[in-house]
Amino acid sequence: MLSLAGANRDPRKFDNPNEFRLDRRNSHDHIAFGRGLHTCAGAPLARMEGQVTLNRLLDRMDDIRISEGRHGATDDRSFVYEPTFLLRGLVDLHIEFERILK
Repeated sequence: MLSLAGANRDPRKFDNPNEFRLDRRNSHDHIAFGRGLHTCAGAPLARMEGQVTLNRLLDRMDDIRISEGRHGATDDRSFVYEPTFLLRGLVDLHIEFERILK
């Protein structure tokens, strides 16, 4: 059976495929926006908007961490995923951070 949820999680293609990493050297091989004839025309804009948004958020946060109260200790994390075979998405992700005042 083909599962789209596994498309970007192939350890032969991506090092540490279970980690969210913005600095992947081969991120252009990610198929989120399609390829060839099926390429999303708005993909470059969406990528730029995402990058700007994340950078603006990260500039305003310090000591970002996953909530141990909601997801468990570092060595014993617990996440709940959407019940579908098409997408591998978290139901929720609770983070904690210190706000940087500027």
